[in-house]
Amino acid sequence: MIDLIGKYLVWRVIRINFFFLLILCTLLISACGKAENTSTSSSNLKEESIETKEKLNVKISLNKKIKDNKKILISGKSNLPKDTKLTISLECPKCTNYYYDFSNDVTVKEDGVFDYKFANEEGEEFEGGKYTAYAETSPDNLQTEDVRAIFGKDGVNLVGSNVSGGTDRIASAEINFKMKNPSKVKQKIKKNNAAEFTQKKDEELSILKSEAEYEIESIVEDNYTTASIEKIEINEDMGSGEPNKFIALVHLSFDAKNSAKTSYDMTEMFSDDLAAKIGSDNDSISQLSVFWKVPYISDKSAAKFSYERSGDKMIIKSKSTILK
Repeated sequence: MIDLIGKYLVWRVIRINFFFLLILCTLLISACGKAENTSTSSSNLKEESIETKEKLNVKISLNKKIKDNKKILISGKSNLPKDTKLTISLECPKCTNYYYDFSNDVTVKEDGVFDYKFANEEGEEFEGGKYTAYAETSPDNLQTEDVRAIFGKDGVNLVGSNVSGGTDRIASAEINFKMKNPSKVKQKIKKNNAAEFTQKKDEELSILKSEAEYEIESIVEDNYTTASIEKIEINEDMGSGEPNKFIALVHLSFDAKNSAKTSYDMTEMFSDDLAAKIGSDNDSISQLSVFWKVPYISDKSAAKFSYERSGDKMIIKSKSTILK
């Protein structure tokens, strides 16, 4: 009897310990589950924070300034944060000797401005041709911690028309422009003409005419996207009392589809702007006439604006049109 009672008591103790062990395991499993949920929740919050961080709608514009055909200054305005690192590059694919140069050490200053100057070794002139300058944000590893925080990992927070790329996003902009090379024009003319005084005079006139024509062409192509050049004539102004003065006859086409009134307003604005730029940049042109075709309105000459020099300005002398 005593043995049975002893065995019963031992069985009870074992059973009680088993229940305690079961409860302890349950508590440990519950604690681990809560810790895992807390960790997962923290991770999700971190990812959500990255995804919902304020986006930066990037705006970048570029300008160029050429000095003596030997230096090209590329400047820019943007809303990029201060100390952003940029890569600025310059190329001329169709130059006789393919040209390419770059710098990856350009820093955005206060108010989002930046600049970089390109110059050839030993002060050589740039070859004439069409050039393109590019500016783009440098890789993450070159950016400061503050800039990386704004851009997000691999530029995930960068958006807008100036932004490209998928998993590795960059902000960029470009500007296209022409470089003229009058020294090469002079050399070519000198090779084709004799050394007599009268021929030298013709050479000088030819150079000045070429420069004037090239300058007008550059102004139109760089500034008036809805206009195209039909013909440019540069004639010597025989009525001028000064030597090396010219009359420029510029035939243009206004290619945008607009009403007659809007077309007239645009052609007048372009003509006035062209005259203003010529007035300040090229004093060899004493008179300027701008003839306009407007294909969407008429096949005939639609407008004409004539200007004459007054000091360093060109003033309107007459205007006529069929657009009103």
